[in-house]
Amino acid sequence: MRNPFEFGRELSPDELVDRADEVATMVRTMLTAGKLFLIGPRRYGKTSIIRAAADAAAARKGIVLRYDAEAFPSLEDLAARLLGDTASRLTSTVDKAGKAIKEFFSAVRPQGSFDPAGGKWTVTFESIGKAVPHVSLLAEVLDGVERAAKKANQPVAVVIDEFQKVVEQGGASAEGQIRAAVQRQRHVGYVFAGSKTRILADMTGDANRPFYKLGEVVFLGPVPRADFAAFLLRGFRQGKIRVADGAVDAVLDAAEDVPYNVQALAHACWEARREGVGARAPRALTAEVVRGMRDTVALRNDPLYTQLWSSLPASQQKALVALLHEEGGRLASTEVARKYKIPISTMQKALESLEARGIVREEQAKGSVRVRLEDPFFGAWIELIMRG
Repeated sequence: MRNPFEFGRELSPDELVDRADEVATMVRTMLTAGKLFLIGPRRYGKTSIIRAAADAAAARKGIVLRYDAEAFPSLEDLAARLLGDTASRLTSTVDKAGKAIKEFFSAVRPQGSFDPAGGKWTVTFESIGKAVPHVSLLAEVLDGVERAAKKANQPVAVVIDEFQKVVEQGGASAEGQIRAAVQRQRHVGYVFAGSKTRILADMTGDANRPFYKLGEVVFLGPVPRADFAAFLLRGFRQGKIRVADGAVDAVLDAAEDVPYNVQALAHACWEARREGVGARAPRALTAEVVRGMRDTVALRNDPLYTQLWSSLPASQQKALVALLHEEGGRLASTEVARKYKIPISTMQKALESLEARGIVREEQAKGSVRVRLEDPFFGAWIELIMRG
């Protein structure tokens, strides 16, 4: 029987747990030329939500151009891919696409070539150098997308995931130039998504920043626990696995409600309890078994975690130990500084460095702030090595 708990890939719409509102909001943005910022930590299923929304928009004749900014070495590369995809997706023939490249994007002087084998356009730009900032180039291409979409007979949307990378690469003027390019557009919907929650929250929530009130802002939180618990229970029962009281809550607790980690741990528990099916009934899943499987899953990543831990200076290692023991709260207090023998200023710098590397994130909820690990299993691994 197939394991019902999937992780490590984009989930299909029917595999998502309780993200209907987020998907519906994104589809509306895509089909009505709106603007939306989707802000959520890594491992929360952001990419799967984007895929589900893109599929739903495509089913309603929408054209969705999706990009992960972190996959492109430079903004020029991102701009070139966007230009080529726009020309090919919004036209019906290669000849028309070639004409569209020259007509809608003439300001950036593109040179396009079509690869029949791959079915894709490769675009380069003439005289692109230091005199033309790459963020300006991207802004010009976005203007061309609007011109192309105006002539199209169907809705068009551009999705840029890990959008903070665009701003980081584009420099101080990037926000203003991107806003200027998209704020007056009426034929293209935009979804700017990102996992660096503090950076994106500052971009969209500060009245002095260009992206303030540019569009709707959706913060992606954890899946409601009751809904996730019901989903897990159904999955285990599909495998005829007896679930003891407290076992499902133990999965959610051990994975700290992070969707990716919940699915990974549930997957491992399902496989462990299904061993020997046919010869005997699966053994019951208990909270104790779940905690053991969490350690097993963490140790499977031992080479990766060892390399990561070894790369950290002592101050950052101490900060992580303090984070685990104090559950992410009061880390900049005198009490914590004394307890873990790390000055407050050093603790603050260590946490900033860990956040910049994507190892921890700051979570603000219900008037309180705490620091959390992006990957809860890394925390489990740290606890294991600390115990020896």
